[in-house]
Amino acid sequence: MNTPARPYRQRARAESASGNTERILTAALELFVERPFEQVTLAAVAERAGVGLQTVIRRVGTKDGLVEAVGAWVAPQVAADLGAPPGPDPDLVAAAFRRHYSRWALLLERNLAQEDSSPALKANAEGGRVAHRGWLAAAFPGLDPRTFSRLVGVTGVELWLVLTKHEGLSVEDAEATVALLIRSVISADKGQPS
Repeated sequence: MNTPARPYRQRARAESASGNTERILTAALELFVERPFEQVTLAAVAERAGVGLQTVIRRVGTKDGLVEAVGAWVAPQVAADLGAPPGPDPDLVAAAFRRHYSRWALLLERNLAQEDSSPALKANAEGGRVAHRGWLAAAFPGLDPRTFSRLVGVTGVELWLVLTKHEGLSVEDAEATVALLIRSVISADKGQPS
């Protein structure tokens, strides 16, 4: 006679499956930051996560499925770190990007550099661009298109990496530079036709 599974066993299985998924996503995120896309394999993710390869395959299917799963898992964390747009105050906007890039710049850099390697990476990069522009539009409503495009550029991860990684500025100096550039863009374009 078949007896129904006991609720505590089902709960334990669900918690174990959830823990495996979390370990898989964490391992994949680490590997995507550490290695070029072509060097990240489902087997490497399984090994790092401490699960079997078949567990990874059941959760994500393919490498692009893994990218999609990591992207979906990371997106709310990225949004939470950036926070709600603080309005058009350059200092508060620069502080928000400092929080955001202090945690996510290396992943964003890797994703942008390799977006042509995978449809899922391309979709993640485009989703990030849309989110960046949407956040800025909420922080600075009503800007003319030229001014807005300049703000997209001066708040992008590419400039942040030039300042911190290539030029060696502290995150405090990079934040102050971004705030200064935001002020410059806004004041330079005030009253000029677009």
